[in-house]
Amino acid sequence: MKVNIRNLESDLVELDAILDNKFIDQDLIDYYRGPVKVHLILDKFGRNYRIDIDLSTEAQYVCDRCLSEYPYSFKAKQRQILQLGCMAGDEDEQEIIFLPENTTEIDLAPYLTEMILLNHPLKMLCRENCLGICPHCGTDLNTGVCTCPEQPVDPKWDALRKLIK
Repeated sequence: MKVNIRNLESDLVELDAILDNKFIDQDLIDYYRGPVKVHLILDKFGRNYRIDIDLSTEAQYVCDRCLSEYPYSFKAKQRQILQLGCMAGDEDEQEIIFLPENTTEIDLAPYLTEMILLNHPLKMLCRENCLGICPHCGTDLNTGVCTCPEQPVDPKWDALRKLIK
């Protein structure tokens, strides 16, 4: 998604777009199969541009405990400050991205990709209290009861159990 800033006045500009998922990192594209909705607010002040991005899409995750697929409404927000020209010296350079003086459009694809990467869950759970699967028979404990006989306790651990008590 590219935004033309050539004739942009010092005012707020709001844009809405529905994008295909081709900009998403190849390692994550299987999770985000549908279109991506983007709401953008662009504010120009002097040589600076403040961009507020709201991104939303439907994700399809696999639970880390029970291995079932489940849908998730993925949402992310980010604010980015861009400045035309070089750094003046007093700005915090980690907060501002500097663009060449002759820039006429801003490509938002790297920012959208970054938003998805940074907000992608590290641990995917279908619900907080997911019981997972039985390690012996593989029964999904959320939908059924395990019929495995109780496993015998290894006597090598008896000394450790005595220490815990």
